[in-house]
Amino acid sequence: MAKLLHRQWEPRFRGVTRRDREGCSYDAYLPDPLAGWNLSLPGDLAADLADAETAVRDLNQEGTSHVSLEGLARFLLRAESVASSKIEGLDAGARRLVEAEAVLAEGGEAADRVAVEVLGNIASMESAIELAGETREITLADLLEVHRTLMERSPTPRIGGVIREEQNWVGGSSYNPCSASFVPPPPEYVERLIKDLAVYVNGDEHPALVQAAIAHAQFETIHPFADGNGRTGRALIHMILRRRGLAPAFVPPISLILATWTGDYISGLTAFRHLHPADSPERSTAAHTWLRTFAGAALRACNDAQVYASRIDDLVRQWRDTLHPVRKGSALDLLIDVLPGVPLLTVKSAARLIGRSDVAAGSAINRLAETGILVQWNIGKQRYRIFEAPEVLDLFTSLERALASPTGDTAIEPPARPVPRR
Repeated sequence: MAKLLHRQWEPRFRGVTRRDREGCSYDAYLPDPLAGWNLSLPGDLAADLADAETAVRDLNQEGTSHVSLEGLARFLLRAESVASSKIEGLDAGARRLVEAEAVLAEGGEAADRVAVEVLGNIASMESAIELAGETREITLADLLEVHRTLMERSPTPRIGGVIREEQNWVGGSSYNPCSASFVPPPPEYVERLIKDLAVYVNGDEHPALVQAAIAHAQFETIHPFADGNGRTGRALIHMILRRRGLAPAFVPPISLILATWTGDYISGLTAFRHLHPADSPERSTAAHTWLRTFAGAALRACNDAQVYASRIDDLVRQWRDTLHPVRKGSALDLLIDVLPGVPLLTVKSAARLIGRSDVAAGSAINRLAETGILVQWNIGKQRYRIFEAPEVLDLFTSLERALASPTGDTAIEPPARPVPRR
């Protein structure tokens, strides 16, 4: 049975205020294991979850007809990663990301630390999707690798991939859990709970979308790392959707919706933390609020992703008409396909993306720049030479604005493009 563990926090001589340094008693939450849970769902919720799962499946099935499969997949994954960071208070617009990405691509040191951390989350989400596509099981080692990638560009890279050995908490003071809004399990319980979570995510007793939602809620409840739990937990959602075969091509940008529905997101996770017998109906009921929120977010994300898939198709067709003729299999042909998901390029990064030489990639970039599809920028003191796809940035910004609006208005006009710096 899930329970609260009454613990004592001893006073410590750290912190600015008296409250920061004081001791107190607090309650840490110990959840039930997931393996073997006979979850029950009311008919209307089961129908909502089935509709959302169908939407994820349709997004991926219809993807076979899109003109730029890889570009669309990268576009949606980037949107998801940025939104996941925003939930944690790491908010960097498309322009800031592009400038930091340019400096890092050339081996420089980017001064914008928030943008660098968001880029780390993009790399982490890419790592998660790649791992899930390569293996039939999601292991503890996989989760540690995703977290390590996430924290690599953070101010505390040393904690990357390391299970916490101290008590952590959410909200309140940074120095003690006395006024925390939630206190996860004490560290001595974490390894057992994470192993149970691994067993659950590799089973199939629940439908894929239900499994992803429950696993995320349990991961956030365990809070196994000193930092980066939210972003790693949202990456786990997509690892499960990929492993179960529900989202083999495209990641629905669920975090973009959750970033807007912050109150519902927190309320759902809070309600999930029940205090009833493990086999009781009340345990299932406690999960229903979260599952309703998750189903709604998944459905909305898929519907809006379909709109942007069509916009990207139109954009790629325009590019090909402008550049006609484009020889099939050429560096230019390959670069056009990946470009919707890569708003910024260098010659070297383009060469890596398409598996061609720097010379071939450079020639393709020059052709795209001649027609205005790419615009050259010079970034930083070193005047790094990079190339931006402004129409992709416009689409990306428009998607963020559309999903952040209460009505989901996808007809929002994109912002005016900045004048390139030569």
